[in-house]
Amino acid sequence: MKEIRPFRQRVFLLRVLVAIFLTEAFFLAFAFWKCSTPIPGKPVPLLAERCPNIGQRTQELFGVAVATTLSLLTGTDDK
Repeated sequence: MKEIRPFRQRVFLLRVLVAIFLTEAFFLAFAFWKCSTPIPGKPVPLLAERCPNIGQRTQELFGVAVATTLSLLTGTDDK
């Protein structure tokens, strides 16, 4: 039988932080792509006209996710 390795909180939380960055990058790229896609019969839209709060929403979501993960990371005592 294999020996069960101990759970390493720091490694887990760092991986979660990387997953947050990658997920946020995907959402941001998708949002910019959808907001810049022209609607048939209308002129090419400006991103600020079509999705005026995209930057603010992205910043809020990213800030909360990173702050939560980093606060959990500072509480770990793994070495």
